[in-house]
Amino acid sequence: MITMPRFALLVGSAAFWARASADMAKAHSRVLVQAMTFEGDAAGQGVAAAIAASTAADRRVLVDDYTRHVINDRFLALSRDRTLRAEADATWAMFDAMVAAGVGLRLTNPVGRSPLRYATRNHKKLLVIDDAVWIGGVNFSDHNFAWHDMMVRIDHPAVAAWAMAEFDRDWSGQTATSAASVAGIDLLSLDGTANEAGFVPLLKTFAEARRSIDMVSAYPTFPFVDALADAAARGVAVRLYTPRPNNKPVIRDYLMGVAQKSGLDIRLTPMMTHAKAALIDGTALVVGSSNFDFVSHRANAEYVATIRDPGLIAAFEAELLTPLREGASAPGAGDHSRWRAMRARAALKAADALVSLLDHGPRVAEWRG
Repeated sequence: MITMPRFALLVGSAAFWARASADMAKAHSRVLVQAMTFEGDAAGQGVAAAIAASTAADRRVLVDDYTRHVINDRFLALSRDRTLRAEADATWAMFDAMVAAGVGLRLTNPVGRSPLRYATRNHKKLLVIDDAVWIGGVNFSDHNFAWHDMMVRIDHPAVAAWAMAEFDRDWSGQTATSAASVAGIDLLSLDGTANEAGFVPLLKTFAEARRSIDMVSAYPTFPFVDALADAAARGVAVRLYTPRPNNKPVIRDYLMGVAQKSGLDIRLTPMMTHAKAALIDGTALVVGSSNFDFVSHRANAEYVATIRDPGLIAAFEAELLTPLREGASAPGAGDHSRWRAMRARAALKAADALVSLLDHGPRVAEWRG
């Protein structure tokens, strides 16, 4: 008997966590969790407690080494804030408590002694809970939970088997780029070593768009933004939603310059959105952890899924796109500065050149408190 996957779109951390925590509470075989950020504040502690309380046979967590260096979007090494240090200490204690409860915990892409390795992050967000797979943009911290974001839940045993295998690759450090079509879903796992080749099919999908592309991302850059501009030049209706209150304003400044030169239709959301998605011709929905940026294209480990389910697409349009259309606005005169745009593009191009020279080889390390 062939079973079709069942999808659910969860917009906002409250909706996501209510459903995901219910999945964890009734899990029997596995609770596998992967995130770039996992902090010891209220949000993170709640997730950690749910994992520790699960009675699933296989409970494992992968956290990127980013969390050992950045808390609340601030570098620990550059701060003397006692509150920030207290949250870092709470994070380490939370990790120790999970391990004491029998949860496996490893760190991906440890920076080690080379600060240059900071740029090559494992950016994946994934939950595999029995046969339910979650992908999207949500990290586990108070400030991430406060942002506008989304996760997609996919209920299907073959998709779960694929995701578990990819999780195991990261767990062992024996990673590779992997592409598969499972239950009608195009799945892509990128490990940072061959991303440019791995992204070719997605960029080709943008190039083949005929009617429309709607993208949501806080941090999109070349080559993805270039692909959007090319599509717009061909007459495709392209709209990019990105936050006005961006926590990385250099990206907003860069995008304002692109809009001025290419005519790309950029709409600024009034809130910080961390959602990552692209709807192509109203029939293909791209979701996952990629920000559609040069770092994803060059170096980060990412998950990307292209889904053509009409029900999920209808939910995406109703629950995410429509509110963004109603709440976002076109850039005003004060949003654009030619000088800021030039400076931002130069900075991003320099960063791209640096990232291309780095050692992208993935590694993994046991958590040792």
